[in-house]
Amino acid sequence: MAIASSRSQILRIIDANYNRTGEALRVVEEHARFALDSPTWAGALKDMRHRLLAAVNDLGVLADLAAHRDTVGDVGTRLTAEFERRRPGARDVVAANVKRACEGLRVLEEYAKMLKPAAASAFETLRYDLYSVEKGLAARLAPNERLAAARLYVLITTALCRGRDPEYVARLAIRGGADMIQLREKEMPDGEFLALARKLRELCCEAEALFIVNDRPHIARIVDADGVHLGQDDLPATEARRLLGAEKIIGVSTHSPDQAAAAIKAGASYIGVGPVNATPTKPSAAPVGLGYVGYASRNVEIPFFAIGGVAAATAGGILEAGARRLAVCSAVISADDPESAAAEIKQAVLNYDL
Repeated sequence: MAIASSRSQILRIIDANYNRTGEALRVVEEHARFALDSPTWAGALKDMRHRLLAAVNDLGVLADLAAHRDTVGDVGTRLTAEFERRRPGARDVVAANVKRACEGLRVLEEYAKMLKPAAASAFETLRYDLYSVEKGLAARLAPNERLAAARLYVLITTALCRGRDPEYVARLAIRGGADMIQLREKEMPDGEFLALARKLRELCCEAEALFIVNDRPHIARIVDADGVHLGQDDLPATEARRLLGAEKIIGVSTHSPDQAAAAIKAGASYIGVGPVNATPTKPSAAPVGLGYVGYASRNVEIPFFAIGGVAAATAGGILEAGARRLAVCSAVISADDPESAAAEIKQAVLNYDL
C-alpha cells in the first residue's frame, strides 16, 4: 500500500482534518453555550477554534487547502458506520465530537511534521487542552456518577452569610473542600433566585463542584443545575425526576426510616438524614438525634448526608454514629473564615475510613 507523501496528498489530509476538527469543536461549543449556558466552557472551545485556525495558518498552506479538496473523489465520504447515525443523548453527542476533534488534532500534528515540524506542537497542545475540557464537560453531564465521591455539602442562604456576597461565600466553601453547593432561599422571589442560581452554577462549573437547587425544580432545569433538593412537603421526587431527567440528582430530606424508604422508592439519588441537632435554618424542626444516623448507615444503600447542627465540634459524634457525608449551613457560611471552617469539617470526614 502506498503511503501518502506528495504535497497534494498531505494537503488533502490537512484539509480534511482541519475541517473535521473545527466542526467537532463547534458542536461541543454549541452544547456548552446553549445547553449548559456556560460562558467558561463555550469561551474555551471558541478560543480553541481560533487557535486551530492560527496553527493551520502557521503551516503556510491555509490558502491552498480548498484547491486540493476533492469531495467527490474522497472514498471516506461513503464510509459511514451504522452507530454513527445514532446519538441517544447530549452526552453521546459531546463524547463523539470530543473524540472526533482529538483524532483530527492527532492527524494534523503528525502530518504537520512533514510540512513544518516546528508548527506541529501547536496541535499537540490543543489536543491536551481538549482533554481538560472533556473532563470538565463530563463533570457537567454525569452528576450522579460524581455524587458517590461527595463528602461535604454546603447550603448557601443569603441571610446567614453575614452581609457577604453569597457567591463569594460559596467560592470560599469550595476552596475549603465543599464537593456540593445548594442554593437554599425559601423566601427569595423567582427572578432574584434565578439570577443567583446562574452565578452559583457557573462558579460550581469552574470549580468542578456539584450544584443543587433547593425546592425549585423549574429553576434547576433552566440553569442546568446538577439536581434539586426536595423537602417532605415539596414536589414529589417522581415528578422532579420526570421534569429534570434520569441523569440529574434528586435529593430528599428525611426525618425517619419510613420517609427514607419512601424517598428511595420514589427514585431519590440521595437523602438528607436529620436534623441531627437543633439548627437555625429550621428552628421548629425537632432533632432526630444520632439514632437515625446509625439506622441510615446500616440500612440505606444510596448516599445520605447527615444534616442539622453539623459543625466541627459536632462532626466527630455524627461520624462515629455512621455518617460519611455531612451537609452544613451556618457552621460554614456564617463563620468568620468560611474556607477554614469548611476545611476543618472536610478533614474530619476524611479522617474516617471511607
